[in-house]
Amino acid sequence: MFLTKEELKTVSDLSIIDKITRLDDEIVTEIIEESIDMMRSYLSRFYDDVAIFAARGAGRKKSVLKKLKDIVIYEIYNRNKWGVDPSTERSYLEAMNWLEKINTGELGDRTLPVRPETPATTEGTDGDVRFGGNRRYASAY
Repeated sequence: MFLTKEELKTVSDLSIIDKITRLDDEIVTEIIEESIDMMRSYLSRFYDDVAIFAARGAGRKKSVLKKLKDIVIYEIYNRNKWGVDPSTERSYLEAMNWLEKINTGELGDRTLPVRPETPATTEGTDGDVRFGGNRRYASAY
C-alpha cells in the first residue's frame, strides 16, 4: 500500500485517529484508498498515476505523499461530530488547490513520471477530421 495508518503519525496523533474511527483500521484503509483514487483522477491527465502509486518506501514522491496525508487526515477528522480544526482544513484546501493546478497544467512537477503516450486507434481513417459538406448542385425546380 502507498500509505499506511502508521505513517499518518507525522500529521496527526494516532490515538486521535483511533478514537475517531473507534479502533477500526478498515475505515482508515478505506479512506486512504478513496483518497488515492481521487488523486489519481487529478494526476492522470499529465502523469503516470499507476507508477506514482505503485512506488513503495523511499521510491514514493514526497510531495504526493504529503498531499495524500493532508487529504486523508481531513477525511478522517470530518467523521468527527465536532468538525475539523482550521489548520487541518487549510492543509486540505492547499492539497486540493495543488491537485487542481497539476490537473490544469498551471503547475508542473518534473519529478513525477510523465504519462505514457497511447497510440490512437483510428482504423480505416488517416485521423483527420473533414469539415464541410458535399458540393451544391443547382436544381431545375
